[in-house]
Amino acid sequence: MYRLHITHLKTAAGDRGDTTGYAIAKRTGLTESHVSKLLNRRSKPLVETLLVFKRAYGGKVDDFIEEIAA
Repeated sequence: MYRLHITHLKTAAGDRGDTTGYAIAKRTGLTESHVSKLLNRRSKPLVETLLVFKRAYGGKVDDFIEEIAA
């Protein structure tokens, strides 16, 4: 099982000045609602979403994934 590594996303986004869900949404082109669901763990990221975060904030796709026990 996996989920979004929220701490890494917030750190990477903050390094670029994106300190709110709105700012993350604006930079990535995702909807603010979708970003909110991801940040509040109400949704799991699709691979496409992870690629969007990678393009926007650098690093590897794996940086945005956190494995959890099943």
